[in-house]
This record gives sequence, structure tokens and C-alpha cells, in this order.
Amino acid sequence: MNIDPIALVLLISLAGGLGSVIRVYITRWEGPVPFGVILTNTIAAGLIGYIYSGNLTEAYLLIASIGFAGGLSTFSGIAKAGFDFWHTGRIAQILISLAANIVVPLLALMLVMYWF
Repeated sequence: MNIDPIALVLLISLAGGLGSVIRVYITRWEGPVPFGVILTNTIAAGLIGYIYSGNLTEAYLLIASIGFAGGLSTFSGIAKAGFDFWHTGRIAQILISLAANIVVPLLALMLVMYWF
């Protein structure tokens, strides 16, 4: 199925916006580490694993992965948390947060791709 390039860009934008709005609400969950950021990145990574394990057309892959999962995941949230932890002297929390935002989403991606 061929989608017009303009329509594809608009659909990716719409999906990215939806993912971003969902991210805003999930990332409000904070604690000793930014649990919401870890959760959004984990959901996005698992979604990417699921998307690429299926039989979607290229257009739908782009809409779901670059659009929705790209809008849902956040590097800026990790950077903001690191900045906040650094300026309050909480170095251990920076390291835990960074490790969790790398390991947990990658584990989710691998597990989803293994099961599907």
C-alpha cells in the first residue's frame, strides 16, 4: 500500500503528538529516580520490538515507530533528570537513572522480540 508522502508525514506527526501527550502524563510519576521516564522509554522500546516483529507495511512501521514510539520515548527527560540530580549533588541517582533507562528498555525490546 503506497501512502502519499505528505499524508505519511502528517500521520507520523499525528502519531508523534499522541505519543508525546501520553508521555507528559506518564512522566509525572517521579521518585528517587524518574520512574515515569523509565516507564515511557520501556513501553516505547517494547512497542518497537512488537512493531518490527510483525508484518506491517513500511508506512505503518514509520508511523508507529518514528511517530508514536518516538513521541512516547524521551531522551530529554533523562537529560533533565540527570541535570536536576547533578545540581542537587545526587550522583548515585544519576547513575541509577541512566543505567535503568538503558538496561530496562533494552531488556523489554529483547523480551518482546523473543516472544513475538
